[in-house]
Amino acid sequence: MRAINDKTDPDQFAQSLAELTDEVAELSRRLRSVESDHEQRAAAQQSDLTIICHDDDDHSIQFHTENGFVILRPWEAKGELPASGAFRFRVQDPDGLDREINVAIATQLRSETEFRSRGRIGTSSRFWICCAERRLANYLMEHDQF
Repeated sequence: MRAINDKTDPDQFAQSLAELTDEVAELSRRLRSVESDHEQRAAAQQSDLTIICHDDDDHSIQFHTENGFVILRPWEAKGELPASGAFRFRVQDPDGLDREINVAIATQLRSETEFRSRGRIGTSSRFWICCAERRLANYLMEHDQF
């Protein structure tokens, strides 16, 4: 930037100052636009967030599949654990139709798993509940029906 002296044309100086003022105004406008966009995205993300929580009522926790089925463990609301290897889930389809569906895990599979895991996964472990529920959820996703 050159120093202002008597050789500097006042019109050039005024024009440069006007251009700089315009550029600052444009940058300020862009900054406000970006800040506004960030605020709108943050508000949209907060409003789009959906949390489904049912553990504060008398029902068991609900497992929601991506295609709209809901799987319930009815024994949890009663504080019970189902008999080893046999699990009765309550399933609701996207239209609201309820059915009870039984998932059984073979005794031989449970025994072999207990043996191979050296007892870390017993035949009556809660691990089997998760396996049965996951298999049911996969079936519902693959077939889109009970």
